[in-house]
Parts: sequence; structure tokens; C-alpha cells
Amino acid sequence: MMHTRTLGRSLSAGLFFLVAMDAQAQADYSANGVLDLSYGRFEPSGAIREHRFNSNSLTASFVGVNAKYGLENGWTLGVTLETFIRFQDFRTGRNNNDPYLSRNAFVSLASNYGSVRIGRLQSYLFDTTVRFNAMGNSVAFSPAIRHVFASGNLEGVQGDFYWNRAISYSTPTYEGVTGNLMYSQGDNEARGDRSGASLIVSKGLFAASLSAQRVHRDDGIDDPVSENTWQLGASYNLGFVRVFGLHTQTRDRGLDVRSKLSSGGVAVPIGPGTLQTQFGRATAEGPAVDRKHTSVSAAYLYPYDSVTDFYVVGMDDRVRGQTRGVSFATGVRFRF
Repeated sequence: MMHTRTLGRSLSAGLFFLVAMDAQAQADYSANGVLDLSYGRFEPSGAIREHRFNSNSLTASFVGVNAKYGLENGWTLGVTLETFIRFQDFRTGRNNNDPYLSRNAFVSLASNYGSVRIGRLQSYLFDTTVRFNAMGNSVAFSPAIRHVFASGNLEGVQGDFYWNRAISYSTPTYEGVTGNLMYSQGDNEARGDRSGASLIVSKGLFAASLSAQRVHRDDGIDDPVSENTWQLGASYNLGFVRVFGLHTQTRDRGLDVRSKLSSGGVAVPIGPGTLQTQFGRATAEGPAVDRKHTSVSAAYLYPYDSVTDFYVVGMDDRVRGQTRGVSFATGVRFRF
């Protein structure tokens, strides 16, 4: 299997190859991304508050390119290259440890039989957590994202939600049902693997998901990791309000910890915009762990035009035994 840098070079070469074939009028390529810039006060429970600019208050900022080349009999080759960007320090990646292509970076093959992707991929557990909570993929203000992925291994899941050296398969959608499978060997030095699966059901105004993932790592240095996670999600559009619900459970045999994470939220059209609110509660228990975490968030989103939104957002974040955290920000989001 390839290192991340080697994979990045291969993906870039693949993208150049597909774009070059545009002369045959069968290639399709485009740029896309989200630019989210805000300023506010950021104070997770137990942390020191900061007043600063931020790039993921409502949606993580990223830029990317996609290219596809249609073959005979409905087969399609594709390349996707994306990287997160940080306005606060004018760098790529979510942090300094991210690779250059820090978001999705993969080659794909799609047909009537489904689609296969190989490269750096977003995990299916993260995908369903984003879909079934009112605050979307806001790492800074979504209780569901914060509890499951950004509150440490004792409460949430082990490892990142972008997997290197991964391969996935998605079935064709049949009667509103889609199945997904993913396997990753992770980084070379990790000496482990990760696997995940999800089942998505979308029937008119109702949608639901069942997701699971397993993380295993034993590099001979750090404590071994053996963690299983499953999650149920659902949403329903009542017209005047859209409701969301999630329940996630983890069992980490390495740390001897079990956690339960639940959240619920609504999105309500009010005036010219939409009010999004969400509540999340997480508990983690083990021989040396007894943690309780609650978060409440709200955002008002005003669509200025088809690609530009203005918003205000806030969160009350509380972990038992730690200082209360209060965060809020105002910003603009541009999508292309």
C-alpha cells in the first residue's frame, strides 16, 4: 500500500489524465468548496476562552476539484482531491498534522453495480453523524460532532474521521436504500486497521441510518486499541419543522470504557432564515472513568442568496467537574 504522499502524487496524476481527455468531450471536471469565516468567543468546557477568527463554525472550509470520465456501458472513472483551509492562520488542513490533501483524496469507479473508491476517505460514521443532526458538520458548535469525534477517546471514538489507505464500496440505491462498506489500513506506523459500514434509508420525508465501525491498533508502543461503535440516526421533515435524532454507543476494550451519546435537534424556518437548535448528552463509564457531558447549541442562518449565508451561532458546553464553556460566533458562509 502507498504512503499518503505517494497516493497524493498518484491522485494528482490521475486528475491530470482525466482533464487531459476533455478533448474527447467525454470528461467532466469542476471545482467546489465551502468558505466559512467567522469571529467569536470559543470556550469548550474546561478550556480557556479565546476570541479569534474561525474557519469551521458552521461548516468546515475546504476547496477541491473533481474530474470524471465516462466509459462505455455506464462505467465512470473519477478523481477527487480536496483540502481543508484555515483562515485564522492561512494554512491548509484542520491542524498542522494533517496531510496536504486533508479532506477526501481518492480515485473512483462507478457503474450500475455500485461505486468503489480508493484513497483518503471520510468515514461512514462521520457521514451519518453529519446527516442526522441539526447542526451538520460544525465541529465547533454541533453537540453530536463534538461528543462523538472531538471530546477525547474516553468519551467518543478512537482515531480520525478521515481514513488513509482506505477502500470503500457503495451499492446502487434501490427503493431508497443504500449500503456502504469501508476498510482502511490507516497509517503505516499504526499497525492496525479500521472497518466501517452503514445502511441509509430515504423514503420521502423520512430518512434513517444504521452505522457501525471497528478500530484496531497495536503498534507495540502505545496501549492497544480495540473499539466497536454502532449508531442509529433518523430525521423527518414535518414541513414547518425538521427533526433529527442520533444515538451512538462505543465499547473500548483497550481503555475498558463504554460510552452512550445521544442528541436531538430541530431546524425551523423563522422569518427570512432558519433556526437550528440541538441538544447532546454523553456519558462514559469504566473502572476509572465516570464522565457526563451535555451541550446545547443554536444558530440562526440567513440565506443572502443561493450561495451565501450569514449566521450567528452559540453553544453552552458542560462537563461534570469542569468549568462551564460558553461559545458564540457570527460569520458568513460561501459555497461554490
